[in-house]
Amino acid sequence: MRKLTLLLLVVSTSIYSQFKGIVLDESNKPIPYVNIWVENENSGTTSEENGSFSINLEDQNKVLIFSALGFETKKVKVSEAEKVRMKGIAFELNEVVINKSKKEITRFIGDSKKTSAVHISGRAPWIYAKLFKYEIDYTKTPFIKDAIIYTNSEIKNACFKLRVYKVKEDGLPGEDLIKEDILVFVEKGTKKNTIELSKYNLNIPKEGIFVAFEWMLIENNKIEFEYKNQESKKIIKEFDYAPSVVFNYKDRELTVTYSNGKWNKRPKIDFELNKSARGTVIEPAINLTLTN
Repeated sequence: MRKLTLLLLVVSTSIYSQFKGIVLDESNKPIPYVNIWVENENSGTTSEENGSFSINLEDQNKVLIFSALGFETKKVKVSEAEKVRMKGIAFELNEVVINKSKKEITRFIGDSKKTSAVHISGRAPWIYAKLFKYEIDYTKTPFIKDAIIYTNSEIKNACFKLRVYKVKEDGLPGEDLIKEDILVFVEKGTKKNTIELSKYNLNIPKEGIFVAFEWMLIENNKIEFEYKNQESKKIIKEFDYAPSVVFNYKDRELTVTYSNGKWNKRPKIDFELNKSARGTVIEPAINLTLTN
């Protein structure tokens, strides 16, 4: 299946041309790590630390969707995207209450496992979000201490973004609850990554909370590999982006994905490739630790 996918990528990108641009704020400062999608298509990229980006496109009349923490989402025609300026959002700071120190109580929630399967980027800046529902017995440990995300990487120091979202009335992710980028650098291989979140004073509200893994299509994460075309017998060079997120097959619908510039509920698997997985949903391997 992987060989077939790679073959299709080679054929489809052969007639594309590369477009380059830069993303700036209102003060002309570069915005790093902006999530960029081609509207209604399964392709996109991420801006580099200096705000620059490049993307292979067949048609410059396509529309790009730019989204970044702290900025309004913006749609721009490719032909007008050489220099994109994004408008900042004024955040309302939450009051932090300092309580007297007490003996810490912790609680682990989530049943994600380290060993299952992995989802590669496919050269698109996917965001995979998992819903954590509220339960009444969380009142004894109301705060989120850390998030645990399992990854697999073929290189060391590849990085991803951790995102935490409110839940909107339609059940999809809404406002970011953490008002700064959290970059997580991973080790090579399949690893458990624990991200400390105590300082953000987060809890799980009654409508629940989304915790998400965002791919970053930047040079630091790029991996190159080769495979042999079974028909031509030629060695084909390809690339993708690390790290991959580990996922589990679950009989529940807690996963949503950001792709094509919008949020979508992850559908149940209905193809024949893995019969044991039919009727289940791909769920990113994310757990939480709660504390008092």
